[in-house]
Amino acid sequence: MLPFRLFHHKGHIEYPLSLYSCGLHEQHRVHRAIGYPTFQCMICFGGAGTFDFENGSSLTMQRGDVLLVPGKLAHAYGPKAEGGWVLGYMGIEGPLIEPLIHSLELPLMQPIAVVSEHHMKQLETDLRQLWNGSEPDGRDSYDQQHASTRIYHLLTSIAAMTRSEDSVSKDRSSAGVKTLLRASVQYMEQHYMEELSIANIADTVGYSKQHFQRKFKEIYGVNPNHYLQRLRMLKGEQLLAEQSELSVGEIAIRVGMEFNYFVRLFKREHGITPAQYRLTRAYE
Repeated sequence: MLPFRLFHHKGHIEYPLSLYSCGLHEQHRVHRAIGYPTFQCMICFGGAGTFDFENGSSLTMQRGDVLLVPGKLAHAYGPKAEGGWVLGYMGIEGPLIEPLIHSLELPLMQPIAVVSEHHMKQLETDLRQLWNGSEPDGRDSYDQQHASTRIYHLLTSIAAMTRSEDSVSKDRSSAGVKTLLRASVQYMEQHYMEELSIANIADTVGYSKQHFQRKFKEIYGVNPNHYLQRLRMLKGEQLLAEQSELSVGEIAIRVGMEFNYFVRLFKREHGITPAQYRLTRAYE
């Protein structure tokens, strides 16, 4: 086990990635009302634990899961009641950390399954090497530079691991994504009449907005905003045909859209206004 260790980098060079903190041990309950000062990379090496975030979302981490958490984001985490939880972690700072995570397409605030025992051993070795040999001693800057390189290697390795899992784990992961996306579609169908944002919908399934948009398009072939618009148009068509006592303005409100925007989208899709559409249906 590796106890919590804080690293103080006071060199003249600001490295693109630097180690702020590191450890690997049985984790106790932690509550951070204002978040952690830096970006965090968590790796579960044993047992299971739960994370709760300020937006109300929560998740469970088990052995083989990696979790990436932005800095200064309020959260709490701790072991599940039925057993211990062995957690490895790094606090990472530097101007490259967020662009790197984005370019690697690694999701935030959701478990990333590593699965392979070989990969888990590799991650533990990398973490131990960072903990043991990264703190500068003031005599030269080699260790700081070495730590920056190791952090880059560890994060890119995680991205490579998640892309090279065996077919079984891929199928399981794909099934989990599809289940969550079906839940998001169901949420849209139940709340389309309300003022919805894609970020709100993504929150309901624990995804970031960017990751949700990417996965939704992979599964459904359109982005979620287009899907929501199409759903509202279909509901509008139905109301125009079946609820003659409702004005076009009332129908726009009932499908969660502003009147002029509803008319503009409707005309773009059908080539006629909602009022004209209603007249054509009346003569059918």
